[in-house]
Amino acid sequence: METYFITNENNQLLELINTIEHCALESRLDEMDCLVKLKEELIANDGIHISPEQYNMIISILLKFVPTYIKKVN
Repeated sequence: METYFITNENNQLLELINTIEHCALESRLDEMDCLVKLKEELIANDGIHISPEQYNMIISILLKFVPTYIKKVN
C-alpha cells in the first residue's frame, strides 16, 4: 500500500492542520467527525504515512477554499 507524507518545512503540516480546523468549524456535523479524525491522524503520525484516501480528503478540504467561479472554468 502506498503512503505519502507532508513535510513540516515552512510549517506546511501546521498550515494544513489549521486549515482542517477552520473547515471543521464551518462544516456540517457529519463532515466534522471525519475532519477531526483526519486531523488527529495527521498529528499522531507527524504527517507521515498518509494513505491515498487521506490524501484525497486533504485535497477535498483545500478545494473548499477555491472560489466557485474558478471551479466552474471549462
